[in-house]
Amino acid sequence: MPPDHVPGEPEFIPPPPTPATGFVETWRRVMTDPRGFFTEMPQAGGLQEPLIFLAVCAGLNALGTLLLGWHLGGAIATFVWLVAGGFVSAAALTLIAQHLFDGRAGFEPTFRVVAYAAAPVVFFWVPRLWILALLYGWYLQIRGVERVNEFESTPAVLTVAVKTGALILLAAGLRGWRP
Repeated sequence: MPPDHVPGEPEFIPPPPTPATGFVETWRRVMTDPRGFFTEMPQAGGLQEPLIFLAVCAGLNALGTLLLGWHLGGAIATFVWLVAGGFVSAAALTLIAQHLFDGRAGFEPTFRVVAYAAAPVVFFWVPRLWILALLYGWYLQIRGVERVNEFESTPAVLTVAVKTGALILLAAGLRGWRP
């Protein structure tokens, strides 16, 4: 009880933050203090909260693509690819970290890293700025992978680099590209 609480009166409990406030605060923290964020990020608790965060980031990017004149179908496809890509990236990071570098994290903490590391995705629609957002997203993944797998920097960088290369090759193969 607070020291100024009057006995017999109900204690004031502040309402929880609105979902929008929670998103903005989480986004700001990921973008400005990634080491602190990933250090304090729970490694368990389900996929719902990080999935919602990823979906909101992907949705903001999709809205931005509409502002640039894309058709609704292109914006929806962008949204779906970003969210689905989060699951694929988390699976790839988990497998690479565990099998190449003896990582300790399972799918859930790795998905949490990928989802929160998607914070810069909100800028993917901005011409010329998307490359900085992409690079910062990789940096965030490295910091998160480092934390959840208890890695030094080098294995974390290599895990994200191998994942990126593997997914680029997978995408190229699915599109019919032949070296």
